Amino acid sequence: MVKLSKLQFVLLVGFLFIFRILYGLSSEFWFEDELQIYLIGLKAFTTHSWPYYGPDIVYTNTQIPGALQGLLVAGGLFLFPFPEVPTLLLNILSFAALAFFGWYTSKRIKNIPSWLVWVWVMTLTWTMHYSTRVVNPSYVLVFSLPFFVCLLELLPIFERTILPRKLCYFVIGFCPFMIMQLHMSYVLLFPFIGLVFLLFILKPFRLKELLINGLVWLLGAIAGLLTLIPTWLHPDESMPGVGSNVIFNIDNYKNIIIVLTRYLSFASYEIPYIIGVNTQTRIDILKSNIWMAPFALFLLVFGFFLVVVFIYSFFKHKTDTTFNKVKYLTFLGYVLVFLSFFFSIKGPSSHTFYILLPLPVFYSFYCYDWLWSKFKWWKYLMYAAVVSCLFFYPGLGAYNLSHKSLYVDRQKVVKAIEQKDYRILGNRRADKWGYGY
Repeated sequence: MVKLSKLQFVLLVGFLFIFRILYGLSSEFWFEDELQIYLIGLKAFTTHSWPYYGPDIVYTNTQIPGALQGLLVAGGLFLFPFPEVPTLLLNILSFAALAFFGWYTSKRIKNIPSWLVWVWVMTLTWTMHYSTRVVNPSYVLVFSLPFFVCLLELLPIFERTILPRKLCYFVIGFCPFMIMQLHMSYVLLFPFIGLVFLLFILKPFRLKELLINGLVWLLGAIAGLLTLIPTWLHPDESMPGVGSNVIFNIDNYKNIIIVLTRYLSFASYEIPYIIGVNTQTRIDILKSNIWMAPFALFLLVFGFFLVVVFIYSFFKHKTDTTFNKVKYLTFLGYVLVFLSFFFSIKGPSSHTFYILLPLPVFYSFYCYDWLWSKFKWWKYLMYAAVVSCLFFYPGLGAYNLSHKSLYVDRQKVVKAIEQKDYRILGNRRADKWGYGY
């Protein structure tokens, strides 16, 4: 087992931070979804107006209520008016959340070195693709990671808890209402909150303790709602309600396998998703930096293999009671996602339930921990995956830098900031709709 000194670990963490920032800065900027999220904050900065509404839901021409998205993008610009600042701030927040998750996971896993846990969570395809570039699902992870860490602490999974329980109740109250202003998937968190309180009630308890825990949760919820309250007080009467995105979709039963594989792929290396929209595009990108092709091929095959590993472990690994609890919690997440699409206007695209990424990723480490002790060769596959990431992402980033990134036309963003006119960069969808922000 490779062990690192404290200095080596600190240097590794610093490298990962810079690695992720550079990848984020070289990632997609000009696609409509990314551009519109950036424009929400840029509009708030250039017009000094309160962003009453956030991300657009294009299927119904609606916007998610709340100012959080605009503030997260604009906040850094008020301090340092440079185009890269929103990306840098996002990376600071997401890195902190991932570091917290990596630290917690390493405390629960016995065999895998903590440095490998950190590297793994920082370089998974879905934590690199989102959480490094400015688009609303990237901000979701900032809050869903601490939510699920605290959820794991509050559920009767482990014999010994690590975090203060009152803090955990506050966090599971705070995070859903922050995500509520970023993404419609926030509703998936409330069944887990209900489970926490239900299990508390079913065991012998003191009424005073229940009331205190409920009050702490409520305080967290109120804190999470603070940036939404102004929208409730001053709503745009022309804005259709986001409830119009809820429809009954009976055909979702056909997606039972698709949802499962996409759910488990959060903990895998789903590189086709991030390379390009079709096979020819992916081939062209690999040809542009042919040296990264072997690493991409390894991650592709290993990624498919990992999904098989997760399913295999679910049925074969039965010796650990903690693992059983974690796997059933993860399965509950899958069931909730599958059922939710019976009431969604949107099909089961992975980014729509990205909020649940922490569950399959945490579950995956219990699978790895078991395999690490069972097969000597398993560690070498994990090491190979890490090395492949260190070559694959720079190769993809080099292509995106000149084709998709901010630096395709950075001066246009600079001009919009300097002249305090967001329209130089582009118009908000709301400008066309005539309502919203």
